[in-house]
Amino acid sequence: MRVADISLSQAITSQLDQQESSIATLQEQISSGRSLNKPSDDPAAVTQVLQLSSEGSQLTSWQSNAQIATSWLGMGNNAVNSVLSNLQSARTLLLQALNQGTQSSTTYQAIAAQLQGINANLLDTANTQYEGRPIFAGTSASPQAYDSAGNYLGNGDSPTVIVGPGSGAGQAADLSVPGPVVFGTGGANVFSTLSTVIGQLNFGTPTAAQLNTALTALDANISDAEQASAELGNASDAVTSTSAALTTQLTAVQNGQSSLEDVNVATVTTQLDSEMTNYQAAMWAASQAIPETLVKFL
Repeated sequence: MRVADISLSQAITSQLDQQESSIATLQEQISSGRSLNKPSDDPAAVTQVLQLSSEGSQLTSWQSNAQIATSWLGMGNNAVNSVLSNLQSARTLLLQALNQGTQSSTTYQAIAAQLQGINANLLDTANTQYEGRPIFAGTSASPQAYDSAGNYLGNGDSPTVIVGPGSGAGQAADLSVPGPVVFGTGGANVFSTLSTVIGQLNFGTPTAAQLNTALTALDANISDAEQASAELGNASDAVTSTSAALTTQLTAVQNGQSSLEDVNVATVTTQLDSEMTNYQAAMWAASQAIPETLVKFL
């Protein structure tokens, strides 16, 4: 066999190998639906995909935290709305006791019983939990925010989650407010207010001064709850805005990753048909250009 024949056969073999590799790559892309199945397919694009994937994972984590914050804050807002409703009912009862003049002990005790029911409702609400954690206990590990006597068991810190980049650990979102923000502090809290006036009503003849004092204290408790409601509402609005921004960013990242990874099946199918046609033509050319024995060898 001449040296020229050997060189020709090597060139044709190399060309056929390249075409076979190209065909195999296109077939894999159609099968997987991905244009990048191994790093060698496009090293630069693979690097971009890895960066986008990492960014997407971080955004997904922040989005998950934002959803948790939304759930906490939604529960907190509902709880505070319930608190305000109960406090307004208590205020109506105190006004009734105050404005109707001296009444029988039985009447006062009936009002006391209704206030006792309201107090019990407020304690239940104060111990509202999200996934087993009291939402008004701050960052405390206490299983309850308040004990049965209305004493606060939590701390003064607000629980938070990270929902975006920022200094330190990142942008934090408040999940709730500590109990005293809603129910008042120490001896001025709503449970103390109600317990005091309930005792006076049960004694039978509360004075107008006592009822006025209770009404003033209750109005202060209502003001605290209203401010807490505003604070929770603002926090909820902030989280909603952050969550929307995260969704926009995540969609952009996913679209960018998809544009690098996903295959246009129609385009790749056309390329595969073209490669197959070229490969068959190359095989025919090889059969014509290389001696029969060499073609058999190939």
